[in-house]
Amino acid sequence: MKVRQVLFIEGAVNVLIALIKLVVGLMVQSTAIIADAAHSLTDVANNGLAYIAIQYSEKPADEDHRYGHHKYETLAIFALAMSLVIVAFEVITSAIERFNSTPEHSNVGLWLMVICILINTALTTWEHHWAKKLNSSLLHADAKHTFSDVLTSIAIIVGWQIASRGYPWVDALFAIFVALIIVYFAYSLFKQAIPVLVDSTFLDEVKVKEAIHAIPKVKDVDRIRSRYDGKHLSVDVIISVEPQLSTQESHRVADKVEHLLATSFDAHDILVHVEPSTSNKEKPPL
Repeated sequence: MKVRQVLFIEGAVNVLIALIKLVVGLMVQSTAIIADAAHSLTDVANNGLAYIAIQYSEKPADEDHRYGHHKYETLAIFALAMSLVIVAFEVITSAIERFNSTPEHSNVGLWLMVICILINTALTTWEHHWAKKLNSSLLHADAKHTFSDVLTSIAIIVGWQIASRGYPWVDALFAIFVALIIVYFAYSLFKQAIPVLVDSTFLDEVKVKEAIHAIPKVKDVDRIRSRYDGKHLSVDVIISVEPQLSTQESHRVADKVEHLLATSFDAHDILVHVEPSTSNKEKPPL
């Protein structure tokens, strides 16, 4: 099983769920259920977007992308978060427009919504399993999105049942509640994607410096830079050694630093630059 296959299967299931919710929403005239159907329809579009992003992210490095294409996956997560914000806005707008519209009760519709919840719960568990197995941040994000469907559907059923008993404003209130849940999940995805897209520092520089200083013949650590592309951690450092060290000895020290960063900090792309020390100060204590 590959990431693209998981997304294709999930997309097919989301089409079925969206159609079921839309039928139920139109049947009982519930603003909240129709809004939830729109939410599920965006899942289908997001699955397609993620599918395309995965195709690009799996491409090897080339002349235009020397660091690879892994950020396309993170870009898809950002787009997923943006789509959730748009859905939330549309849900709130729809709820306000139909604030006093009373939805009808339907046992058939109720059971269909329960079936949607069960399908989404199973889909979330299945997708989390493959996200861990394939080490895919995109699948992890998409699984969170799918789980938001479970929570919103439960809230919607409760609101619908209360509203159909003579409290029409409850349906609109629960629709707004759904929108707030969607916004929360969008926020969590933004927090995941934005640091990667803007190359935020990934490692704790103090811990890295302490670890490198412990390597014999390292006089100082002059610079540490780290970035994460959604798949791999890249680190480049500048270290200082005694000026009298030979090129071969300096190279051995650099190799030890590379090994440390790879094994202790899980770095994938490592660059170590060695310079002669210009300070006579002793190496600082740990």
